[in-house]
Amino acid sequence: INCIHVMPDLHKLEGEFGKDLTVVGVHSGKFDNERDVENIRAAVLRYEIAHPVVNDADFKIWNSFGVNSWPTLVLLNPEGGVDQVYSGEGHYEDLRGDILRLKKEYAGRLREDPLPIALEKDKTPPSLLAFPGKLAFAPDLNRIFVSDSGHHRILGFQPDGTVMTVIGKEGESGWKDGSFPEARFHRPQGLLYADKKLYVADTENHLLRLVDLEAGKVTTLAGTGKQGFERNPKNASALMTALSNPWDLAFFPSGKIAMAMAGTHQLWAYDLANRTLSVLAGNGRESIDDGAYPDNSLSQPSGLSAWDKRLYFVDSETSSLRVVEDTPQKKSAYPEVKTLIGTGLFDFGFKDGKQGVARMQHPLGLLAEASGVFVADAYNHSIRWYDTATQLLSTFAGDGKRGREDGALASARFNEPNAVIRVGDRLFVADTNNQAIRVIDTVSKSVSTLVLRMPQESEGVKPSEKLPNLKIQEKWTLAPGQAIGLTLKLPEGWKVNAEAPSSLRLFQIKPEGASLVRAFPRSEILTKAVAIPALAAGGTYLLQGTIYYCREGKDALCFLMSAEGRILVQEGGAKSIEWSVGEKN
Repeated sequence: INCIHVMPDLHKLEGEFGKDLTVVGVHSGKFDNERDVENIRAAVLRYEIAHPVVNDADFKIWNSFGVNSWPTLVLLNPEGGVDQVYSGEGHYEDLRGDILRLKKEYAGRLREDPLPIALEKDKTPPSLLAFPGKLAFAPDLNRIFVSDSGHHRILGFQPDGTVMTVIGKEGESGWKDGSFPEARFHRPQGLLYADKKLYVADTENHLLRLVDLEAGKVTTLAGTGKQGFERNPKNASALMTALSNPWDLAFFPSGKIAMAMAGTHQLWAYDLANRTLSVLAGNGRESIDDGAYPDNSLSQPSGLSAWDKRLYFVDSETSSLRVVEDTPQKKSAYPEVKTLIGTGLFDFGFKDGKQGVARMQHPLGLLAEASGVFVADAYNHSIRWYDTATQLLSTFAGDGKRGREDGALASARFNEPNAVIRVGDRLFVADTNNQAIRVIDTVSKSVSTLVLRMPQESEGVKPSEKLPNLKIQEKWTLAPGQAIGLTLKLPEGWKVNAEAPSSLRLFQIKPEGASLVRAFPRSEILTKAVAIPALAAGGTYLLQGTIYYCREGKDALCFLMSAEGRILVQEGGAKSIEWSVGEKN
């Protein structure tokens, strides 16, 4: 987080001095995952870095300059000599003054030709999401909200992937209240929903924002727009107190919003009634001490989830899972912090087990439930599960390796997942470096990738009047208000062709015409078990699909077959359906 704090300073210096200043980033990663070139490339894109970055995975450059802390800035003169060394953050004015001095001293002798580099952003195709951060579910609206952090906006989408709400402007950062199109954010992260209101941790604006979904307006609740260094606020005026990289939010304790204040290694509480801020936990020292404030210490808390008077959180820099209980001890007015998994700043890895044995690597998000906690173990590219009864940490999904693979839980792969929420029997995961939302079906124990689409992408999509090789035409009566399982049954030794454009679409039929409800992604069709979203009682729907299938084995023949089914929704209807695809000859 301290390195993130100096990035705006570097941006300003690059903008001011232009061709007279060359900035080279040296990335000496603490975690194993941070030494992976692809992950470094993703970080360069995420933070819009426009200067070259070298992967100092073996700490050769670090050691040669005698560096001993993150961040360290080294100013070289045009002859290659070390002019100044600055450790930590907050050196902008000194650094600027020294650059001005060197510029004057070496006037007329500076090289002005630019470095021959190609920016990573110019190599990357556009996508609907850019480094999605946190998620929140609004059950009364049947809508999931995601902080589209790299695009500096927030999207609200239905569980089928249709985007219904856009708050902010794609790719334009800033701090501005107002209507949804007018509002501006800067890499927002944490989201919290209640009563048609969405609370937002506007991370790099150092603000707490409020999105009124009924009024269609965004306002600021806390912060000044500048990074703060306050460590012990107590009933401080929210709009007069500077925050420091708020990363996540949760309702805790009653009547308050807990904020993961990553920049100061603390938890703060925003009082909804009095509009004040107070410290909840963390003395500001980066460590892993339990107990009550001011004796406890945290290390870049990045994810919060409250359950039954307990606030669970992940401390990223100590790779730990910790909990705050809303039962202050007699000796202190503050609740106590207890560490459940994790032991120190440099103790990390990928291992199941209990406290002292289990290891995570820079977890970023979590979801607390009655029996345990799901953890987005970001740098292990996995979803972990902590059982509160057995105190055992296990791997729920993923294998510890970076990738983008759907399928069974153990073989599925993620790329730095940041958040996890539950919607019925499904878990939705913000798969940050994959620029995607992944869906974990806890019933079928499989992972799929959700296809997000803007509403206009559904306009004009109509049912096919003539399907190729139509073999199945059926009518079903299905149960309302719940997901319906559809199974594609293939003969033994046959499979859905992963390379062919199999399709499956669900339409609602109304007197004025048909409208697309959901186009199922190919990744789901390949699993041969998809979930038809909950349908409205009394509604009429049409399901159409074309499946490409072939025998197992190399050079096998492939075929295609289409099917369609007309659906009436009413009480007592079926809760699952099956299509038999292909023939045995």
